[in-house]
Amino acid sequence: MKGLFTVLVLLVTTAGASDFKLGKVVEIHDASSLAEAAVANHPVSAQGGGGITASIPSQYLRCELTVALEGINYTAIFREDQHFRITDFGPGDSIQARIEGKKLVVKRLDGKEMKSKITRQEPVESQGKSKSELSRQN
Repeated sequence: MKGLFTVLVLLVTTAGASDFKLGKVVEIHDASSLAEAAVANHPVSAQGGGGITASIPSQYLRCELTVALEGINYTAIFREDQHFRITDFGPGDSIQARIEGKKLVVKRLDGKEMKSKITRQEPVESQGKSKSELSRQN
């Protein structure tokens, strides 16, 4: 009975791991200032202060990560911590990723998962051609 339970746990774990696909890091950059700008330019803060707002720095370091996965570029903002740094990945690096509803899930270098809400989603541009060049060809 104990052996059957172990086999079942292994099957479930293996099935969950197969959801990840090999993606490619398109872009990664510091996004800590995005939270600062969002607060300073929020309509409610502009109304209350007569249009003058203070810049409020982000409490946490964040990075904006764009991953190409199955022909689509997915962008999400992840919080940096001791296990996930902006320097862990660079443009062109391979990354294990999957889409879970409206979230981008990536595997960190230590194998653990990180999830973040997808902020932008667009088709991957073919062979470096811009969208305007592609539309002119059609």
